[in-house]
Order: sequence, then C-alpha cells, then structure tokens
Amino acid sequence: MKRRTRNVTRYVSHYFAPNWPEHKTTLVIPFVRVLNILQFRTLVSLAACATMARMSESLQAKLQRLGVVKGARHLKAVSPPPPAPEAEPPRFSAPPLAYEDDPPPLSRLLPGGALTQTAVGACFVVDKVYPLSYQHGADTLGDLLSLTPAAAAAFTQDGRFHNLDFRQMLFLDTETTGLAGAGTLAFMVGAAFFVDDALVVRQYFLRDHGDEAAMLTLLDSLLAQTAALVTFNGRSFDLPLLDGRYLLNRMDTDLRERPHLDLLHPARRLWRARCGSCALGSLEQSLLGLRRSQEDVPGWLIPSLYHDYLRTGDARELLRVFYHNQIDMLSMVTLAARVTRLFTQAAPDPHPIDLYSLGKWQMDLNLHDPAEQNLRRAATADLPLELYHNALYELGTLFKRQQRHAEAAPLWQQLAATSFDRIDAHVELAKYYEWQQRDYATAVYWTEAALKLTKAWPLHQAALIRGELEHRLRRLRQKWAASQEKLA
Repeated sequence: MKRRTRNVTRYVSHYFAPNWPEHKTTLVIPFVRVLNILQFRTLVSLAACATMARMSESLQAKLQRLGVVKGARHLKAVSPPPPAPEAEPPRFSAPPLAYEDDPPPLSRLLPGGALTQTAVGACFVVDKVYPLSYQHGADTLGDLLSLTPAAAAAFTQDGRFHNLDFRQMLFLDTETTGLAGAGTLAFMVGAAFFVDDALVVRQYFLRDHGDEAAMLTLLDSLLAQTAALVTFNGRSFDLPLLDGRYLLNRMDTDLRERPHLDLLHPARRLWRARCGSCALGSLEQSLLGLRRSQEDVPGWLIPSLYHDYLRTGDARELLRVFYHNQIDMLSMVTLAARVTRLFTQAAPDPHPIDLYSLGKWQMDLNLHDPAEQNLRRAATADLPLELYHNALYELGTLFKRQQRHAEAAPLWQQLAATSFDRIDAHVELAKYYEWQQRDYATAVYWTEAALKLTKAWPLHQAALIRGELEHRLRRLRQKWAASQEKLA
C-alpha cells in the first residue's frame, strides 16, 4: 500500500507540479490512503459473499439429501384424530390415604409420651418405669439402694453426702446440638430417680427451640424434689451447659451449688489401669457386662439426627436417640453402685488391678489404712509385672510417709532385684542406708548399681539422671572415707 501511495503521489506531482505548490501535494497522500482502505474493504466483502454462497449451496444439498422440500405441496395429509371415548359416569372415591413416608407424631412413636403444659409453653415428656429387679448388664437397678453415698464425701470433698440417700439423688444426662459454644442447646434432658420400688427414667424433649423455657421449668420442678445430682462428665459439660441455658432464659437455678457426684472421675481412677478407655460405652462392655442393641446411635451422630428432625419433622430416627439416652441413665445407676461398692470395700471379689488403683487413689486422699490394705492385697495377687512393681513402690512410699522406714526397705529391695528399667527403688535404698542406717558402704553399693543400670539406657534418658547419681556417689564416698578415718 505504501508503494501504491508513492506512485499516486508521483502521478499527481507530474501533472500538477507546475501549478500546485509543494505543500499542497502532500495533502493528496491522506486522500489516497482512504481510497486504498475502501478498496480493501470492498474486496473483503466480496470474498465473504462468495463464501456464504458456497455455504448456502452446501446447506441446500444437505437439506435435499434429508428429504426437505420447499413448499407444502408434497406434504401428506394429517389423519383425523380418533373419536373420544364416551365419558363414564362419576364414581364415589374415598379420601386419599396418608403416604407411608408421612412422619408419624411423637405420641405414636413413643407410647406414654405427651405434651406437658407450663406457664411458658409446652414440652414433650416421656416416662419409662423400670422395676428395681430389672437386670442391666451384670447388675440390677436395686443394688444401688443397699449402699450409701457417704463414701462419695471422701473423694468429692463434700461432707453433705454423709446425710444423703440415693433415693434423694437425681441422675442427669443431656443430648445436645453440639459439643460447646454459646449456641449449643440441650434438646433432650434425661432424668432418672427412684420412686417406691421402681426407677423412673424421664426424658424432656424439645420439638423445636421454642420449647426450651418449658423444659427448663419442668426440670426445675423435678430438681426441687431432689437433693443431689449424679452425672457422667456433668461437672465439665452437662451442668455448665444447663446453667448457661437457664441464664439465657432469665431463670434461676441452683444446679452448680448442689452436692454432685460426677462418675467420670472415680471411674478413671479405678478402672483406667484395667480397662483403658473410660467412656461410658466402653465401661459398659468391659466392666458392666452390657452390650447395646442395634437401636443405639453413636454420640457424634446425635446432633445431625436432631437437625434432620427440625428440617423434616420426621422423628423416627430420633427413637435411637431416646434409646441411647435411656441406656446412659441406667448405666449411670449401675456404675454408681460399682464405684460405691468398691470404695467401701463391699465388693465380694475385686480384680487385683482394681485393688491397686483403689489403694493408690486412697493414698492420694490420705486414707492410709485402707490404702495399705488394698495395696498389700494387690501386691500378693496376680498382677502384671509393671503394676506389681508399682504396687511395691507405692506401698513403700506410704510406709516412708509414716516413718516406717524399716518396713519400706524390704519392699524396695524386692523391687530393685526384679526390675532393670527403673532405678527409683535403688535411689530410695541409697537414701535409707545413708540417712537412717548411716551405712555408707551399702548406700554406695545401691548408687553404683543405679549408675550401672543407666548405662544401658538411651543417652537422652540417662543424661537426665546420671548427673544427680554421680553427685550422690561422690558425697557418699566422702562420708564413707571420713567414717573410716574415725574408726582408724
């Protein structure tokens, strides 16, 4: 295009140069460029028209192959529609039945349950009554009533248990919409209590969040008829949650001030060494001799089941939650009997590991006499080697606290002679012979034996104790040498 512009410029200059000044000749250049652009666009339009023509021809050929013709002359006539059948006379029809998937009401799913009215609304309440002879796992529900909760005063540090009876206590458990947080709601509260010759398990259920004030009102009325509480992990979860819900509803409660027996803590002290997990479901299998049926539901699934109920109105899956809560209540009753019976020495044939755990716990509670009795029984029973060593050491420590050093020394000697991965008994013997017997040679012997054992330990583990042992050994050798000089 630049070459063509130069040619046109020369042409104009040749014919018009004598008459046009030079600066006017340059004005022709933009005009020529415009002409070239118009010519180029014309060529593009012609090419596009040719392409569309070719496409139109190919499209017509395709339509002809498919049998498409122009006009309506070759179309077949449409056959007339068949005559409509004669209308039948109207018949009587029964009202439509409810679909099988229609959710049944709670009162039908839970016989005995009903709405209970209060001044602030209504709440769904269902009661289930169990006779005292009801067998729950290996125990009966009435076993608890033959015991007294006075033993709980020792490990709860609450003397009010001395004046109470288990018939005055309320077993409490909640099912919630989550684990923590201000928005967590207890949509079900289970409460079990003894009445005459039966145990009543009462469950308060929220059909929606608007029933909470009514549920708390009914629970407060039940609390007024009891004197103390029994829970499983209620001190850390259930009671703070309910106390917060009372506060949010501007209602007073004395939940946190009542005598409270939280079974989780004694269960951990008594059975963790033997059973491992101390979750209520684990204790049911390993301790109480109970296995739940397929009606049960895992605890982590319960919040989502309630959310599904709020969304759909179908409470059929919630039957598993009602069952779960009922079994929790019954298990708390039998577990309370196990704790009380073992702590008061009323168990007929306790497991040796349970005796060791009980004795160690009683020692921490400064109950020295029962602690010594149970640790002695555990040490003479069939214990695993590690727990046997622990029982000997704890019993020796108890004697040391009571200034009974001569009785502790044989226990530490027995422990030192049968263990190769611990030196605490060697150290105690070195202290005993240094300070009680003034036998520095024997104290040196036990210190050197402890140092010899640490040589087989990993370096990072031995480094923590070798410095102290070497310092003790130097001091003992100096005392031994000084005592020899005095004798000489």
